[in-house]
Amino acid sequence: MMKIYKLNYLILSFLFIVSCGYQPLYSNKETNFYIYKINSFGDEKINKALINKLELYKDKNSNKKIELEINSKINKTTTSKDTKGNPKTFRIEIISQIKVIEGEKINLDKIFSKSSNYNNSSKKFELKQYEENLKINLIDKISEDIVGYLQTL
Repeated sequence: MMKIYKLNYLILSFLFIVSCGYQPLYSNKETNFYIYKINSFGDEKINKALINKLELYKDKNSNKKIELEINSKINKTTTSKDTKGNPKTFRIEIISQIKVIEGEKINLDKIFSKSSNYNNSSKKFELKQYEENLKINLIDKISEDIVGYLQTL
């Protein structure tokens, strides 16, 4: 009897979501800008990942033609140490400065920053993998922020 209620609830929820026009954020690939050139400075790995994410949102049919300059860097700091002086927790921060150029002048200059704290591990290989996953997640968040910002221009 309980399974029937759950099934009915799921079906009604599905119908409500479908009929109300729900659409996941960032699923709409239409943009109001066209990035014709991207210059990058700083950390190459971060910039390459950001450029790959931004190329998904190019719309050559748009009238707004912009050029971007991306300057990215990564900071890893020790936030706490144990009694022996060994690192206990770390903070990783990715900072990307975006300059929007239209024509010959810089119209906008904005800094996007995301950070995360994490604990040290005695298994250094796992720690490196965890750091790489954190970097990927932070880059994804920054790219979403950049696209959202560019769409408001």
